[in-house]
Amino acid sequence: MLLISPPKGLFAGCPEKPKFQTHPQGLLYIASILQKNKHYVEILDAWSFGLNLDSIKIKIIDFNPHIVGITAMTILAYDAYLVAKVVKEIDSKIVTVMGGPHATALPEEPINTDNIDIAVIGEGEYTMVAICNQVAQGGEDLSEIRGIVYKCGKKVIKTDHAYRIEQLDKIPFPAYHLLPSMADYNPPPHWGKKGKFASVITSRGCPYGCAFCCVSEAWGRKYRYRSPDNVVDELEFLNKKYGITFISFRDAVATLHKQRMIEICKGIIDRKLKMKWNCNAKAHEVDEELLRWMKKAGCKTIMYGIESGNEQILSQFKRADKKFIEQAINLTHKIGITPYGYFMFGLPGETKETMRETIDFAKSLKLHQAGFTSVIPFPGTKLWDYCINHNLILTTDWSKYDLKGLPPSKHLNLKAEEILRAQKTAFREFYMRPKVIFYQLKNIRSFNDLKNYILEALINLI
Repeated sequence: MLLISPPKGLFAGCPEKPKFQTHPQGLLYIASILQKNKHYVEILDAWSFGLNLDSIKIKIIDFNPHIVGITAMTILAYDAYLVAKVVKEIDSKIVTVMGGPHATALPEEPINTDNIDIAVIGEGEYTMVAICNQVAQGGEDLSEIRGIVYKCGKKVIKTDHAYRIEQLDKIPFPAYHLLPSMADYNPPPHWGKKGKFASVITSRGCPYGCAFCCVSEAWGRKYRYRSPDNVVDELEFLNKKYGITFISFRDAVATLHKQRMIEICKGIIDRKLKMKWNCNAKAHEVDEELLRWMKKAGCKTIMYGIESGNEQILSQFKRADKKFIEQAINLTHKIGITPYGYFMFGLPGETKETMRETIDFAKSLKLHQAGFTSVIPFPGTKLWDYCINHNLILTTDWSKYDLKGLPPSKHLNLKAEEILRAQKTAFREFYMRPKVIFYQLKNIRSFNDLKNYILEALINLI
């Protein structure tokens, strides 16, 4: 089996190498479980390296796979469909499988392109094992494989939901050895340092079900997690095998289970792992005890989903209030961990005034780092359903579903250009303050650090 992450812009004829790259965790997990089940697998991370169509064709021809698995976020859907088309042109007998957030949300769409044979819904590890077993045995009946959509003749068939994996410790560590080099990945500045970086997932699911997020759709509302020992085993493996010293925990929320996070911190300390790391958290999940353990274990940054500076929007979409958020940010700052704030513009009910409140709130907090995006109604979210029900979707050209671009949906109070302008204004006003500039300069340790900060500024200002 060949697993491919398609590059952005392939469909438009201009594949892009992203400014920042992170390891394709989904494909790495699928590869590891396939190898455990005696299937031969390779990974082509075309997204991270912006590979062109000829390079992808050469790899497919040289590898000569029985199955090609393609993952795609919504913005990469057309690029994924083009890869599948190329696969079928090379050999129509190759089985094409698409997974990831877009296939999970709209599984019939890839099937109806006629170049995707199977769409996988949700977690793909054991579903892919079942598909590979079936193909290896020469079978064509897919009806017993859970969690897929496929065609039988002209009829589209959707099987029963796949069982979500409860015992995450049983999944092997991601197949990092299938990447060209761990050191080739250049993460965003607030995630880690090039050459010494890895992302790690320690849990699945999220109980919050935020309207703008598709995590609950893909992984469920139930919070499932790896044991502290299993997590620290992976950290130690990454440190000793690949020299990794910067970790970004990519869980939707890493601090939901306080005692578990404390045990992970104790494990890092006990094994004397000299690592810096960061994670996502909710403001109400942290307290002084937890933060002190995190600081002691090497936590450098906590990324908080704040989203808005307007009380009404916060209460509607985050079930939080500004005072509680401010307390969490102050406490994090006091302990010596850098708090990072995520903000967005364009939620239902947003106005010019509430966007101004958000900008002012971001600047008032003890933050030296923050991210600002437009609200995008991704398929699979409650926000998508809201926009569909109120006839607000302007386009289903998935290439326009860009968090840094014009919103692809109508807003009842605002023009798309006003939302994008607020995003750019927020970034400029937040980062053009002397104390923030000084903080960024203080964290530059190499030419690559300087380059990354400049790249991030260009991405957010242009």
